[in-house]
Amino acid sequence: MGPNGSGKTTLLRALVDLGRVVSSPTNPVHLLPFLSNQARWEPTRFALEGEGNFLAPGETPQRFRYELVIARQATENGTAELFVSHEALVHFPRGRRRRLLERGAPGAHIYVSRDLGLRARDDRLKGVEPNRSAMATLGLLNVPVAARFAAFMRDSLVSASNISGNETFTPDTSTVIGWLEAGQDARRWAEAQIQRSDLGIEDMEIADEFGVKHIRFSHSGLDAPVVLHFESKGTRRLFHLLPLIKSALDVTGLAVLDEIDGDLHVDMLGEILSWFRSRESNPRNAQLLVSSHHVGLLDDLEKEEVFIVEKDDSGATRVYGAQDVQGLRRDVRLYSKYRAGVLGGLPRFG
Repeated sequence: MGPNGSGKTTLLRALVDLGRVVSSPTNPVHLLPFLSNQARWEPTRFALEGEGNFLAPGETPQRFRYELVIARQATENGTAELFVSHEALVHFPRGRRRRLLERGAPGAHIYVSRDLGLRARDDRLKGVEPNRSAMATLGLLNVPVAARFAAFMRDSLVSASNISGNETFTPDTSTVIGWLEAGQDARRWAEAQIQRSDLGIEDMEIADEFGVKHIRFSHSGLDAPVVLHFESKGTRRLFHLLPLIKSALDVTGLAVLDEIDGDLHVDMLGEILSWFRSRESNPRNAQLLVSSHHVGLLDDLEKEEVFIVEKDDSGATRVYGAQDVQGLRRDVRLYSKYRAGVLGGLPRFG
């Protein structure tokens, strides 16, 4: 939950940028520094911990930690030249930390373990450029573990996301129609969720008029169907979010959604949360990471599920978990604690 427009999506954008940096070394992301003289040349640091089975496909996923530090160096014309000053991938077999890869500043030795499938002096290490991710580069050079890790980052952090650059988006209507037509399971699931969100909707159909396809809904009490354009904003919003949510539940394992509360009632947000909590609708244990200003959602969440994004007087943004707030019990209502200022993140006006 964030207090302002510029800071609330820091965590989401950092995750998506990290996925793009690692999975696409040939199409680098432009990382802007914090716009203050003091921090202008400070490095950008990413760290991600999770579970994955890219080391041994088909086996139980292992805990891992990936770290990436992108530094800046001033050029003669005053612009910034980016380079990787630190990169590391570690895992924790039997709870003990073990390095798979670690590199420092350009020119420094790149450490690789045998588990990565490389020798210490493998010629492929010479192909790692100063401004490219080593894991992504080694993936392109047919190192299997690196290739699987880059694919894991790309599929988990980018595919089921509505973040594009500094903006959010939803698939357009024609894209959603194509998704519905591609599989009956997706269509049946979408129809069920739309009907749950609007009790008046009885059926959803794809109509083709003069070569143009569109969606229309049959409502109880109405003698003619209603086209998508004339439905409520909440129904339209949910309709366009469904492919991203279903993709996470079935394929990617993680949906990263910015501004999920736009036009949706707080009870509908709670319904979406229930899709991820239910073993029946989420058998693969997919996760949902969202930003929202809808503080009414807090009472649908445990303190371990809430992160506060807060901007200080200098314009810097910090992210911290509600579980880190001293003295916060698990059995309290988070909404009342937020309104009382216990969780922080309250906007200040005037």
